[in-house]
Order: sequence, then C-alpha cells, then structure tokens
Amino acid sequence: MTACIDVASINLAREESFWENHTRLALLKELDTYTRWLYERVRPFVAGDVCEVGCGTGNIIEFLLNQPRVVGLEPFPPSLKEVRQRFFQHRNVQFLGYSLGDCPNEAVPAASFDTVLCMNVLEHIEDDVDSLRRMGSMCRAGGRVVILVPAHRALYGGLDRTAGHFRRYNRKSLSQAFIGAGLRVTDSYYMNVVGFFGWFWFSRVLGRTELPAKSARFFNRLVPFLDAFERVIKLPFGQSLVMVGEQA
Repeated sequence: MTACIDVASINLAREESFWENHTRLALLKELDTYTRWLYERVRPFVAGDVCEVGCGTGNIIEFLLNQPRVVGLEPFPPSLKEVRQRFFQHRNVQFLGYSLGDCPNEAVPAASFDTVLCMNVLEHIEDDVDSLRRMGSMCRAGGRVVILVPAHRALYGGLDRTAGHFRRYNRKSLSQAFIGAGLRVTDSYYMNVVGFFGWFWFSRVLGRTELPAKSARFFNRLVPFLDAFERVIKLPFGQSLVMVGEQA
C-alpha cells in the first residue's frame, strides 16, 4: 500500500515553525547589542546594492539603510507586513514576499546586487547548495554572498529542532556547499565563543527547546566584553560561522 502524505500536517508544521521564528525575532529586537554585533562582524563585506534573504522583521535591515538600494526578501506574511510598516519611510528599501526558491525572477533579477546577505537563514533551508547557487546568481560580477550560520554539529539539539534547523555547519561542510554552488570562498571565521558553551548547556545538556529570555538578555549585556575579547584572541570555534564567497 502506498503511504499517504498528509500535506495539511506538513503545511501546519511549516506554519508553526514560521510563527516560532517570528516570535524569536521579536526577542532579538530586544537584543539590540547582540544583533548589532552580528552585523558588525559581516559589515566589512557588505556594500552597494544589497539583498537580504529572509529579512524577518528587519533587525538587520536597520543597519543597511545607508546603502544605495536594499531589497528584503521575506515569505512569511506577518513578518513582511511588520517590516514594511517599520521602514515605510525609507525610499531606498523595498520588501518582497518571495522565498529564495522563487528567485531570481522579474522582481528580483539575476546579476542585480553587489551583496546578497543571509543571516541565520540557510540552516532553515533543506537544499542549501541550491540556495547558495541562487544567491550567487543574484550577484553582479565581483559581488559577494555573505552568510552567517549556526556552527558545529556537536551543538545540534532541542533548540535547533524547535527552531526548524536542518543542520549546523563547520568550515568544511559550509565550504563544500559553497563549492557545490559554484562559489569561491574568500573569507571565513567563527565567532561567539561564549555562545558556544551556552548553547551546548541549554540545548544538549538540559535538552531545552527554548532559550530562556532572561539568559538571552543577560548575554546581550556581555556582548561588548565578548567582542573586545574576540578582537584580540581568535579561537577556532564559536556559536556562529561567517563565510563569504564570490562566483568562481
């Protein structure tokens, strides 16, 4: 007997995942120091016309407003509505309700951006190689694909499953995905050493499925000290991995 696929259940699970991530973005809006730190670590590679893939409610977009043109892709309607309301007065910013799988297209043409930025989104997409290939195709000659993802498979646990993560990455696995997508890696580094241990404790040791808001807010206050430490001492691990690539 052929198994029957419950499409309604799949769609419901996807919708619940979207809502959970929408809720997390609301918390991240409070963690302004942490969010700015994430952006500052990728800022040297961001220039010109920028497309942010999976812009959510705009926590990173607010740091891109000085760029000549910014396009935010956000497929989840509540987040799209919120981000449009949040930045409606900025003429250089446009938000489109597309997923990466719909791009490039007439509204988001190929070879139309200097930077394609993807912050903590790639791990939510099952076919990451195809997604990276699409991002690369959206770049002009000499443009960059800038990725920030959760790092280290050993950290994968309840927090990741609840967030809808298919995987966590290390340098080797993400480099292989870049190469498979026709991208040449130009820079890569880990960041957030303290977050590595915090994630391991909550996700793997305690088996939590939600990061306690109180702990997240405390970590937000630690960021300036952590940033100063990581500027001096470079360690070969961290909670997150940044990778930059160009068309090979």
